[in-house]
Amino acid sequence: MKEEFNDFHNHSISKFESMLKTNSFLFFDSNEFEEIIIYYLDIGNISLAKKACSLGIKQYPNSTSLSVLQIEILLLNNEIEKAEKIACNFYKTDPLNPEILIQKSKIYSKKKNHIKAIKILKEISLNSDLYYEALSLIGKEYLFIDDFQNAKKVFKKCLNMNSSDYSILNNILYCFDSIGNSRNTINFLNDFLETNPYCEIAWHQLGKQYVKDEMFKEALSAFDFAIICDDSFTGAYIEMAKILEKLEKINEAIEKYEISLGINGPNSFALFRLGRCHDKLGNCELALSYYKQTIDQDPIHDKAWMYISLNYFNKKKFNDSKNSLLKALEINSEKIKYWKLYLKICIELDLYDETELAFVEILSIEKLKISTISFLTQILIKIPSNKKLHYRLLKSIDLLPNSDKNEINYFLSVIYFNLTENKTAILFLKKAYLYDPSKYDYFKKLFSLIPKLQVFKNLLVN
Repeated sequence: MKEEFNDFHNHSISKFESMLKTNSFLFFDSNEFEEIIIYYLDIGNISLAKKACSLGIKQYPNSTSLSVLQIEILLLNNEIEKAEKIACNFYKTDPLNPEILIQKSKIYSKKKNHIKAIKILKEISLNSDLYYEALSLIGKEYLFIDDFQNAKKVFKKCLNMNSSDYSILNNILYCFDSIGNSRNTINFLNDFLETNPYCEIAWHQLGKQYVKDEMFKEALSAFDFAIICDDSFTGAYIEMAKILEKLEKINEAIEKYEISLGINGPNSFALFRLGRCHDKLGNCELALSYYKQTIDQDPIHDKAWMYISLNYFNKKKFNDSKNSLLKALEINSEKIKYWKLYLKICIELDLYDETELAFVEILSIEKLKISTISFLTQILIKIPSNKKLHYRLLKSIDLLPNSDKNEINYFLSVIYFNLTENKTAILFLKKAYLYDPSKYDYFKKLFSLIPKLQVFKNLLVN
């Protein structure tokens, strides 16, 4: 029966397209025109859908179904006034027609009058074949106005009518997330699974909710049930692997990632995570292999390029490291982590002009953190004297809040020592020691420019 329908469907489309090419006239009944229009709407060819609709309306001007499709096309083209005019004409003669009511609601929705759209949709009778569609549209209209409580109630009614409509299930979960009570979400999913125990989507979503609450044992169990319902459910294997990786169960995580690849073939996410897992195990060559496979699948995966660069850096292959990192920076130049690695590479290669460029880039990307100040200060004392960079860093430090002053004074003393402005350096070191003497030894180990504690104490006496 399905083959007969497909043959009829394909024949109608071929006949219609042949008519357009030859500029001839062929007969189609109204049902054929409907099928042709719906086909073109489904594949996103609005132009041919519009053409078929125009020809259909000319032959069957009183067809409500064709007029409904005409309104649909007009709304897709944002021709709201034309759509409204047609809908109003039909509404006058047939005010209870659910198809027309749905189109009228869509017009009001397009005009941002979502309350009116809801009111129109509520006119559709419970006995109508389109009641379920109307109910789901009411839920979506509530979403447009951020009325998540009412949207949730409506979508629950839909789910009671059709428990296998996963788009409705996802809408309900979106409502729960927007309202912001994860415990209620978990309770709802557990109740739903009481009556739908083989719904892998619900198990999967339950697992993700448990992850949000850091209930990892329960999450693993939920994902396991999702796999029992459908052993080819790649998403559940991936989610399990992510949790196992977080719990430092790296070998088990690797197993799950590999299963996901076995089901659906290579994908950049799983390949990259396998690379990270093998890095954590110290399998550097295997990790590099997975990072390279990642960029084969996704050439703009900046993190994979960065870890390829880091792998080469650790092997002292600095030119290879630089070339790989430049790829990462071309894709995403806003990551300070990438620029920090680039600075290290440039120092190893004695590329001091490029060092300055990377240094300035880091200062311009975001508000400085103590860790970044520490890193940049260490860089300054490794490169040939560059007063411009010193003063650039000092200017950026001046913008930091006073709450960070204790540690900052240590860094300021190092910067001024490196500028050989020793009097100023000593002043900042005195402040640093006064506020936080416990960190003196730590900073002395980090920066050899800081005098030994006993020497510094003698300076204080003098």
